[in-house]
Amino acid sequence: MKGLKVWMVGVGIFYILNLVLLWPSLWGPQVPLMYPGVELYQDEVIFQLLLDAWLIVGLGLAAIGVVLIAGARNPMRYYPALIPVVFITETIFGIWDIYSAMNHEDVVVALITLVIHVIIIATGLVVWKNAKALDV
Repeated sequence: MKGLKVWMVGVGIFYILNLVLLWPSLWGPQVPLMYPGVELYQDEVIFQLLLDAWLIVGLGLAAIGVVLIAGARNPMRYYPALIPVVFITETIFGIWDIYSAMNHEDVVVALITLVIHVIIIATGLVVWKNAKALDV
């Protein structure tokens, strides 16, 4: 199914791009914009720890992205496992965005990322439903 394959590759590429965006040298200057008014201790070791933690998030997303792209070679075989992984990932990060918006993160940034989570989940539900219909 072409739609499923496109979705898996698209989300996979998006997840890999997150690793690039969360690379400490690129991500570090953006963090204060996300958390305006929060003392981030940018000149101290603790800030590097924060950047390293975000890098691990990026590495985890990139790993899922690579598996999605590899699974897209035979999407009908792998979608039953891979789509739920994406749903769980997006739900957890969506909850994090809601929490962050309620506690110091710039609300616009949180809403944009929340919309991205919803789009990935909603489109994933569509391709999952279509694939299940073909899988019968």
